[in-house]
Amino acid sequence: MGRSYCDHCRAKLSSIDLVPIVSFATLGAKCRHCNKQLSWQYPIVETMTATLFALAFWVLVQGGGLSIVTLLFWLLLLSVSVVVAVVDFKFQLIPTSFVYAASFVSLFYNYFVLPSPIFVDHILAAFGVAVFFLLIVLVTRGRGMGQGDIVLVFLIGMVLGIEATVAAMFIAFLTGAVISVMLILVGRKKFGNTVPFAPFLIFGFIFCLFWGKELLGWYFKVLY
Repeated sequence: MGRSYCDHCRAKLSSIDLVPIVSFATLGAKCRHCNKQLSWQYPIVETMTATLFALAFWVLVQGGGLSIVTLLFWLLLLSVSVVVAVVDFKFQLIPTSFVYAASFVSLFYNYFVLPSPIFVDHILAAFGVAVFFLLIVLVTRGRGMGQGDIVLVFLIGMVLGIEATVAAMFIAFLTGAVISVMLILVGRKKFGNTVPFAPFLIFGFIFCLFWGKELLGWYFKVLY
C-alpha cells in the first residue's frame, strides 16, 4: 500500500501529518504541501474510532470481562470494522484481506479462550450465516449482495455466535431498509439502486458485540 499521501498533490505525508485529529486541526484542514482543503472524513473517522475504542474498554470493564488479550482482540475487530465500513461506503468494495486476517485471528482467539461447546457454536454461526448470504448472492445473481458480504458475515458469525449473529443480521437488515427508504424519499436513491450494505452489517455487529447479551436477555424476557 505504501506511505500515506495527499489526495490532491500526491505528496507523501510525514508522521507529523498523520497524528489523529491533532494534525487536521493544526494544519487548518489543509494539506501542508499544496494547501488544498482536506476532507472532513478524516477527523470524523478518527473520532469515531477513538469513541469505539473507549466504549470497548468501558463495556469490558462493566461486564467484568476485561483482560489485555480480550481488549486487544476487540480493538482489532473495531479497527477492521471501521476500515471495512468506510471503504464500502466510499467505493462499494469490501477489503476482504483485512476481513480474512481478522477471521483467522478470531478463530484462534475462540479456540484458546472459549469453552468447546461455545467454540462450536461460533463455528456453526460463521458457516451458517455465510451460506445464507451465499444463497442470496446466487439467487439474486450478485445484485442483492456482493461476495465480499459473505466474507464479512463469516467474521461476524465467528465472533458473535449463533444467537447474537441472528440479532446482528436483524439489526443490519432493519437499519438498511429504513435508511434505503429514507434515501428514496429524499431523492438520493431510486428503486433498483444499490446501497453499500457493509456499514449496516458493521453497525449490527458492533452493537451486538457491545450489548448483544443485554439485547437477547431483554428479547427473551419480553417473549416469555
